Amino acid sequence: MFLSLPTGAWVLIAVGATLFNLAAMQWIIQIPKYRRKQFWLPAIGIIGVGVRGLAQSHTLGQTLYLYAAVMIMFPAMLAPVRRQITRDYYRWVEDPTTKVSGGAMTWIATSMIFMLLAIGAVWAVGISTSA
Repeated sequence: MFLSLPTGAWVLIAVGATLFNLAAMQWIIQIPKYRRKQFWLPAIGIIGVGVRGLAQSHTLGQTLYLYAAVMIMFPAMLAPVRRQITRDYYRWVEDPTTKVSGGAMTWIATSMIFMLLAIGAVWAVGISTSA
């Protein structure tokens, strides 16, 4: 199945996911000091997913699938609530006792759970068909 794509295809997919992540996170994060820090996300992803792949003896294609999925997950999770995140941040700067929006936090937590379940389900199907 998809995990059996050539390694070159997975490299291109991972590069595309990285570029998508970098562009989307610059649009999503409207706070200048945090905007610059978004460039670390791909490096952290490469290290985290790469170490996991090495530890569990995954193929490069499998590791790149997980990396690409994580790179796409963050913008997909944060884009719908980007205005609320920015608004909450500036309210918090003015008054540190301000609580974050319950709706935004619920969306982030719920969407993360569903996306991780989807990534895991696709992984399980891909592993079972490629084995």
